[in-house]
Amino acid sequence: MTTMFEELKAIILRALPTIDENTVQKLINQLPPSGLESIDDLKYVRQEDIADLLPIIQQRKLLDAFKMEIITLNLQIEPTATSPGSSVLSSLPCSTQSSVRMSTSTGSSSQENCEPPSLIRKAWTETFQVPWNLMPVEVQTAISEGNRPSPAARRQMVRVLADEMRKYDLNPTRSQCLSVCRSIILQYPKSFADQRENGQLLGGGYTSLLIQLKTRIENLNRTSSFRQHRTSDLGGKRGPTDIYGCTRFQPDLPPEETNDTVEVKRQKLEDIYGQEGVKGSERSERRHINALPAPAIADVRDKWPYLFTQKGLYAHFELLTDINVLRALEFSMEECGKNIVEFFKSKPTNDKVQAVLSEDDVELSLRVIQLLMAHFEESIEGLVLFENSFATAADLESMLTLPATPRLLLLGEKTSSRIEHWMVSLEGHIICEGIQPTFLTGLAAVFSTFYSFNLQYQEEAACTLEFIQSDFKYLRSTIQSNGQCRKEVKKKVQAGWSGWRRMSGLMCDRRIAARVKGKV
Repeated sequence: MTTMFEELKAIILRALPTIDENTVQKLINQLPPSGLESIDDLKYVRQEDIADLLPIIQQRKLLDAFKMEIITLNLQIEPTATSPGSSVLSSLPCSTQSSVRMSTSTGSSSQENCEPPSLIRKAWTETFQVPWNLMPVEVQTAISEGNRPSPAARRQMVRVLADEMRKYDLNPTRSQCLSVCRSIILQYPKSFADQRENGQLLGGGYTSLLIQLKTRIENLNRTSSFRQHRTSDLGGKRGPTDIYGCTRFQPDLPPEETNDTVEVKRQKLEDIYGQEGVKGSERSERRHINALPAPAIADVRDKWPYLFTQKGLYAHFELLTDINVLRALEFSMEECGKNIVEFFKSKPTNDKVQAVLSEDDVELSLRVIQLLMAHFEESIEGLVLFENSFATAADLESMLTLPATPRLLLLGEKTSSRIEHWMVSLEGHIICEGIQPTFLTGLAAVFSTFYSFNLQYQEEAACTLEFIQSDFKYLRSTIQSNGQCRKEVKKKVQAGWSGWRRMSGLMCDRRIAARVKGKV
């Protein structure tokens, strides 16, 4: 009886590590008088038997621990001695076993039924023994004293555990790893269970150990070959695929290219890089655009197609001005947009402004541009064109006579704030199609074209564009109306010379040590 009491106490402490000694003793004193004669009788304990001693959550935890203990005891029952053929039959389904036995021995009715559960072959995880003797000394000491091992010792334990499990199965499944981790947590909860500072279990207590173990096994099972072939449902190969999902790690060359032609192009790029550095292509772009007479936009587009994308226009504008045009417009619209709308609401300057204010459900940035153009008595078509949301670039070029000066084409309903798509046109052709369906991204793109291609503001929208350039805070005093920035460059050069003149007396004085001058 004393042995049963000790086992019962150990089960209770494993399930409820924070329980006080008095409550443990009350549980031990209450269960045996109810008829508990062995550990196997724990399966008959019900929640109402311990309801007056524990909170409801702890009652459920303890009952689950009792059930797990019974399962563990049943798994430890060794099968009885059988004939050599019975071990093979034990792994077959009941119906298969019966048919095999009937074909070998038809006279025995007892063999027509399935074997008892104790003779069914067990999975290796049910009999797996953790090799604690192979674990680091720190881990062995920690589990004997009820302490937690250090992270390094725990990682070493996981390595030993994974190596031992792979002796039974090279790639154990997650459920098999879970079974091993759960048995470790049940045996040594204080050393390995996931717990809060107050000792309360987190979930089942085995999550972190399971993740470590499964990750270690997956790392060990990585193949040495970098690429592998996947087979489609039709039986053909999809092509080389590495373990991270790259479906074309080694792309094929285009039909018109060979290894020799690619090598020639590579050498040309290497020469450009050696002579002009990483900015070589950008300098070539500017030389082409700045040539006299000015090249047609179609020619520029043929040679530098990347420039005619939303990202390309933004990047080229930033290269030339050190300003992120989209970010500058967003900041300016955020700071000034609502103030401009409120100003015109309080003081409408003409009938066109009142007409714009009467429209509802319009994006703020679009409303601001409409108000400015109405105030300056400029037609909105001088900068923005509204077209069908289903139109393509080819449709617009064939159906419309697009102006030579830049225009922003908004694809969607004119009275709605929802913009499906936008495009930028120049010299009668669509030169850029947007990615983000917002008016402000399109405005940034069309604003970039003036400076990127050395264009002057068209007369139909010059006042509005001048206002955006000069009065929006983040674009102020940088770009001139003709797309140049000579004034700003001259101002910075003058500032540099002014600073030098202030310090030249000190820097040219021979009586002052060079060490002191270096700190200036």
